[in-house]
Amino acid sequence: MVQKHELECKANKCRGLLDKYKVLIDSPLVSFLVDDQWSFIEELGWSKYLLSLSDHDISLLPDPKCFPVTSNTPESLAMLVSDCLDIYGSFTMVESGIPEGFVKLGMSPKKQHEVFRMGNAVKDIIERNKEISQVIDFGSGKGYLPEYIALTSPGIQVVGLDREKVNTLGGSQRNRLMEKLWLPLFKKLNDGNSNLDKNSMNHYHPVTLELKEEHICKDFVSNVSSLSEGFISPCGGTMLVGLHACGDLTSLLLQTFINCPQLKSIVAVGCCYHLITQKERTQSYMSDGPHKKQLCDPNSIHAYPTSKYLQQYPLYFTRNALNLASQAPERMSTSRSLPAKNLFYRAVFHVLLQDEFGSLPARNVGHSASAAPDFFRYCKTALKKLKLCDVSDPVIQSYYERFNDGTVERQLYAFHQLRILLTRVIESLILIDRMLFLHDNEIEPSILGLFDPVVSPRCYVLVAEKLRHCTMPTFGK
Repeated sequence: MVQKHELECKANKCRGLLDKYKVLIDSPLVSFLVDDQWSFIEELGWSKYLLSLSDHDISLLPDPKCFPVTSNTPESLAMLVSDCLDIYGSFTMVESGIPEGFVKLGMSPKKQHEVFRMGNAVKDIIERNKEISQVIDFGSGKGYLPEYIALTSPGIQVVGLDREKVNTLGGSQRNRLMEKLWLPLFKKLNDGNSNLDKNSMNHYHPVTLELKEEHICKDFVSNVSSLSEGFISPCGGTMLVGLHACGDLTSLLLQTFINCPQLKSIVAVGCCYHLITQKERTQSYMSDGPHKKQLCDPNSIHAYPTSKYLQQYPLYFTRNALNLASQAPERMSTSRSLPAKNLFYRAVFHVLLQDEFGSLPARNVGHSASAAPDFFRYCKTALKKLKLCDVSDPVIQSYYERFNDGTVERQLYAFHQLRILLTRVIESLILIDRMLFLHDNEIEPSILGLFDPVVSPRCYVLVAEKLRHCTMPTFGK
């Protein structure tokens, strides 16, 4: 278990890095040329070194575990890589492979990976904590995870909650087929236990429900019991599970866990950090063009930050920073490739927009432009998307020639990769805030890297139990 003072120290380290490199995390790449963002890199003294890197080394820059720091690396950049690596290493990673015989019906390889590892993490806790007799899975979708939990933990009642009725109906249909496929395999894995049948081993029930603040109460399990028509007990020891609970939903689950005494454990993996609500937001976030939308009350009990420590010493994020937190650095470095060419096209197009049309509100040019094979067609498609008058072919060509010297494009790619390097620092601060919130409520949480980050970039699972003395989970061991 990580002690509260250690988490506060890690939070301070994250805050220090993010404040020092605020330009990197807040800068929209579309304005790379208009705002002369490369000048920040020149001020740091990194320009010559970064431009000397090979394509291969630039492709590795997002992941501090892979990027080669040498004697030529500027000291301050080497320190940044080291600090990011230290933060990345704050959470223990789990390794385990999917066994032969795992029933993959309807699941993508990514979903198989997530369901198997998350399901086994839940199973490990159930086996250790005899108080738990039932599981509630939020955002259960088509029921892959809750179904797996029910099939591999005989006697445990599992309710899957999802706001989309089509998902719960589909989950019921799939479950009937899975019973037939799983029973022979499960008997084989349990030495042919003849006492196992579909009635004793599969206790899964999908329910349609969208979790809202009014559900956060001491009667939460009782309410779910009513919704499931008594499928789970209103007073039974319950585990709360959320696999990739989007945006505020993870914080909402934590609040629910704290408020309901029947909830004995929580296992949650968050995602979609760009959707989290902040108690306060910077002006750049609030005025961020068409992306500004009606969010829930910023004074909501589940808005970021949730912990007393980070409410006292807050660091609020712009939309660009939160979007950055949802990137996949390990996947990017593993691909060994540079960013797509349209990133360069968009930055040059932004100069054209400013010169030819003056001040315009920020707008998305759409995927159709991003798929354009060259700059000329990119501009034509983007102008049409933005409903702007056409620009002559020679003018478009002049902008391309003005910036197509190789250096500008390389500067942009290096700047982009440096931003991605800070992805896990932003994510870590959000995770630490959630851990500190649990500490505020006298619960000691753990965070582990449950998934392979290349397969599933939002890979960290938060685990907490309402026990005075609980051991560190050993998932996959």
